[in-house]
Amino acid sequence: MKWWVWLLLLVNVALLAYFNMDLIAPKPVAVDRAISAEKLKVLTAKDLESIPKKMAATEPVVEAEKAPIVATSCYKWGNFTTTNLPSAQVALVRLGLEGVVNQEAASQQDKRFWVYYPPLKTAELAKQKAEEIKALGVDELFIVQDSQWRNAISFGLFNDEQLASGLLTDLHAKGVKGVTKALRNPGKALSSLLIKGASVDAAAELHKIKHEFLGTELTPAACP
Repeated sequence: MKWWVWLLLLVNVALLAYFNMDLIAPKPVAVDRAISAEKLKVLTAKDLESIPKKMAATEPVVEAEKAPIVATSCYKWGNFTTTNLPSAQVALVRLGLEGVVNQEAASQQDKRFWVYYPPLKTAELAKQKAEEIKALGVDELFIVQDSQWRNAISFGLFNDEQLASGLLTDLHAKGVKGVTKALRNPGKALSSLLIKGASVDAAAELHKIKHEFLGTELTPAACP
């Protein structure tokens, strides 16, 4: 009887293995080989190099900030009298610039009212006086350098006489003595300088020294 039991046991094991064949040994997945050979392409080195470029093209492009263009410019510097024009030309030479002189007829607008302290004998005395006036609470002043009014102390030029008179009254109230008011450029023939090819640095220096020449203004001009 034992052999009969063992036979039944072997039959059951065989049947169990047969019905669970998929779990014991999975069937290989069929590969679809229906791919046309003409659809296959071998990538070349050139194709590989183009891949990053195509990817980068999808990214947003941020435009770089443009740097300001530094160029030379032309300026008109006027108006000069016959006395301070030569000094202005010397100042231009020091800056490596040259100005073309243009003669102009003075108009009523050229008349300015000037508030100033009269010229002192030396630059040192003018500097000391300027420091004394600043100690009284006056900051808006400068020492004149042009030939006619050298070492005078200027407080401002005005088209409106009332503004000049108001400043004069204010200076007197602060204790500044010896200050006076006068009419500048009373209808005399004037000259201007056309300055060509001034760099940004040279233009900055021009703006610094123009205050030394009374009644003059520095303005941008069209280059000829």
